[in-house]
Amino acid sequence: MQDPAARAQGRLSLRALRYFVAAAETGSVTAGAQQVRVSQPSISAAIARLEADLKVQLFVRHHAKGLSLTLSGDRLLVQARSLLAHARELEQFAGAMGDAQRGEVTAGCFITLAPFLLPGLLAGFAGRYPEVSVNVEEGNQAEVLEQVRSGRSEVALTYAYGLSDEFEAEVLAELPPRIILAHDHPLARRRHISLKELAGAPMILLDLPHTRDYFLSLFRSVKIEPRVAHRTRSYEMVRGLAARGLGFGILNAIPRLPWTYDGRKIVAVPIAEELPNILVVSLRLKKALARPAVTLFAEYARQHFAEVWPKLTQPAPRRRPPGRRPEGPASTRAADRRR
Repeated sequence: MQDPAARAQGRLSLRALRYFVAAAETGSVTAGAQQVRVSQPSISAAIARLEADLKVQLFVRHHAKGLSLTLSGDRLLVQARSLLAHARELEQFAGAMGDAQRGEVTAGCFITLAPFLLPGLLAGFAGRYPEVSVNVEEGNQAEVLEQVRSGRSEVALTYAYGLSDEFEAEVLAELPPRIILAHDHPLARRRHISLKELAGAPMILLDLPHTRDYFLSLFRSVKIEPRVAHRTRSYEMVRGLAARGLGFGILNAIPRLPWTYDGRKIVAVPIAEELPNILVVSLRLKKALARPAVTLFAEYARQHFAEVWPKLTQPAPRRRPPGRRPEGPASTRAADRRR
């Protein structure tokens, strides 16, 4: 005899799940009905049927204030999004006679990493797999983790902090923290700087969820409390304020060119202490099914990082000022040209 849960699973329909997701995302039966273009009673009936079949309450109804998900509803929402995405991809696969290189991917990316990673990655992936579309959601670490946790992003490129056991992470790169200073700062020409030398200096803190905790933990690991003079949620503001001599910053991802938006020059100096590097990872939710297009994108990202990232983290070659002739004897210059 089939148990009730199995019978309930057999009665679930993609249409009912689509209606449920619409109501959950809009927080309203009325708005959900408008989103999927059906009548309000159709949405209400589908939700009631789901709750009856699953024997759980999915929403808390608030009079004249819409809906809010219960814990059971929140769990179902993650799986429903994944299942509906699979269904859309299955339709695409069927239309393409089983071609595995079609579909769509929704990827999250940490906002300060995006300018480094995404342009080359997306361009290369589109060139190799033109039938797979990639939609990107940028955000801070807390937002990226929530996107993956809720199923809005099926894969994310981000840092490996603030992670719980619900995530599966593949390491793509490892970045050491470096001190950001104006190029004319007294310490700018040093080969490395100890954090202890900066104990009383003004710090410019990149003040994003989880990010701030990582940077502050570097000081606490050497028993120092930094003097935070400026807080900003902008990566470029850290660089710009440091370039103006208003303090020092600490960053991991360093552009090849040392110029700020307003044309000031900065330097990135290694830290003398042995401190934990930050890991760049490809992140997925363990309990979510990995669709073929998502697997394809994650594998391409891994290859792209291995080939491209080392070049991005190296300083750009110095350019000779226009009109300046190279130093050294003419014979040496001629030999150099022949080589």
